[in-house]
Amino acid sequence: MLWRLWAFVASAPLGVLAALALPRPVPDAGLAGAAVAGGAVGAALASLAARFGDDAPDRSAHVARGASAGLLALPALFAALTRLGPPAVVWLALAALGLGLALWRASRAQTPGPGARGIALAALGALIAGALGVAGIAFLHGFLPVGSPPTDASLRSAILDIDSRVPLRARAQCAPRVGALTVVAQQGGAPRLGADGESIWFEARADDGRWQVHRVRPGEASRCWTCGEAGNNRRPAPHPTGASVLFDSDRFASWRSPSDTEVMLVSARGDEGPRHPARRLTYRPGPDDHAFYDPSGSGFVWSSGESGRFEVLRAAIQSGHGGLLLSPPFALASARVSWIIPLAWAPDARTLVVARGQPLAPLVGERIDPASGERSPLTQGGVLAGSVSFSADGSLMAVASTSPAGATRLVPFTLGNLLGRSVDEARAGAEGTRIALGDVGAEPAELELGPLARWGAPSGIALAPDARAFVLGQRGSHGERIVRVELACEE
Repeated sequence: MLWRLWAFVASAPLGVLAALALPRPVPDAGLAGAAVAGGAVGAALASLAARFGDDAPDRSAHVARGASAGLLALPALFAALTRLGPPAVVWLALAALGLGLALWRASRAQTPGPGARGIALAALGALIAGALGVAGIAFLHGFLPVGSPPTDASLRSAILDIDSRVPLRARAQCAPRVGALTVVAQQGGAPRLGADGESIWFEARADDGRWQVHRVRPGEASRCWTCGEAGNNRRPAPHPTGASVLFDSDRFASWRSPSDTEVMLVSARGDEGPRHPARRLTYRPGPDDHAFYDPSGSGFVWSSGESGRFEVLRAAIQSGHGGLLLSPPFALASARVSWIIPLAWAPDARTLVVARGQPLAPLVGERIDPASGERSPLTQGGVLAGSVSFSADGSLMAVASTSPAGATRLVPFTLGNLLGRSVDEARAGAEGTRIALGDVGAEPAELELGPLARWGAPSGIALAPDARAFVLGQRGSHGERIVRVELACEE
């Protein structure tokens, strides 16, 4: 009877996977019943394999070893929960096929049966084989196309129109070295400047340990903007006019959808904080994050990941029925097996910078002109999220970069679609800060940072509208901080 009990236990995950594969979600209370049903089916199949198998010694031991293949459903269950690779019904079919083949082989085995150790090794082998199979299938699935950059003439016309309306500013004569340095916040990261060029939005941990959006103005103390909101609320991005701020939140994630993040919008006006709760903008399954407004301010771009593939999307924000609606999103840039996030979009709309790779290490940057489709690499070191910023006229670009540290150098670039769901790039091992400033489209000149370079890795950079200063977030062995750095400029 013990072999039937083992077949029941090993097949229980298959029932949960089958429940997740149903068109309509099963309530949490019903998942226990699904597990029991899966175990019962596994035990029944094992009984059939033992009864109708060839006459051989230790048939029950062979069947128990074959029933261990039911544990293939555990890695498949993880893939279904994180929406990695093909749909849950495909994972269910593959796990069920593996169990069926293992039981068929057990019914035909003629050798002496395995002992308890052999059955335990078979269970361990099923888990390892399942994990490798999930990774391989998800990797191959990531090569399937997810979309293509837009070729609509209206997009090109809109970008050229924005470009024509952004006036060029007189260049400040700044030397490639830092001047005065002021610590703005003793903790926090991912800084962005507000519409006034002085207020700073950033993320920092609140007293309860959750990430929250903060704002600090010159001469004022830092204020937590989303401490009354649920979840971890990160990567604030203010509107070009200062009316609102975008951020991403994990408040809708659950054990069924552990990788879900959504883009939220909250008012940025007032001195005491928002009067109304944040409103949800995205509803796509999987991660939706790293959002910021496009140069027009009428829409935003963000990184969206589903089925093990990521793309940079853009959608317009529209009002409807007292709420906010999004236009159908389209892909500005697509990735296959690498993680991809948007870093910055120049105010003149002619340069969109994205980063590809895997979030355990600094990423590879790429410049895109959405109007012409031209692409060029951003060769300045390894970039991180939020590590590119533009001057107000879009003619100058600042790039903060770093180098990977330790074992992160060994993780392949192409594992981004597997790691992008569970790894926070803020914890990525990195060493030092490098900052370059120069004309868009040209190789930027590296600044002389002095001790600033050794304090830690950059968590984000925001270039002042006149390019005479920048705000830098850093994380390292000393902790984290946000500093404002004035460049050595001639008056």
